[in-house]
Amino acid sequence: MSTLLGNLETFDEKNEDWLSYIERVEQFFIANDVKEDKQVPALLSVIGGKTYTLLRNLSAPVKPAERSFKEIVELLQRHLSPKPLVIAERFRFHKRDQHSGESISNYVAELKKLSEHCAFGDSLKDSLRDRLVCGMRNESIQKKLLFVAELTFDRAFEIAIAMETAARDTIELQNQ
Repeated sequence: MSTLLGNLETFDEKNEDWLSYIERVEQFFIANDVKEDKQVPALLSVIGGKTYTLLRNLSAPVKPAERSFKEIVELLQRHLSPKPLVIAERFRFHKRDQHSGESISNYVAELKKLSEHCAFGDSLKDSLRDRLVCGMRNESIQKKLLFVAELTFDRAFEIAIAMETAARDTIELQNQ
């Protein structure tokens, strides 16, 4: 018997959303060459009792094992992670400012996460740039970014990281 690559734990909606969980399941299947005819039994055996019971209820009168992998994923997706309202998601995105003590990198990671359901399309990079500049706590970095003509998101992020690092290094050197 061959050794499995990685592991799959029970789905827990307190720790992970369904979409993220199912992406990991799919990667596990790829890494371990789980054939299509084994994917449903594998998923049903790892999702856990609570999620399986939910799936049985949502699937009734058809048993979960009689459904395809795709049908199971979509059924649980509709229930556990219904499609969010774009206006509400954009509201959250545009209200998000950098928190005290939060690094630029972490702030940008949160902005990217919040933008996932905003349907920005081709304007995603502009929206990220604008929110980065407007929501930044450090006024000196903010002023520098506002001064740069034709500022792109990538350039804004690069400048902000460099200035944040330089400020941190300066303080560290002065304290030595």
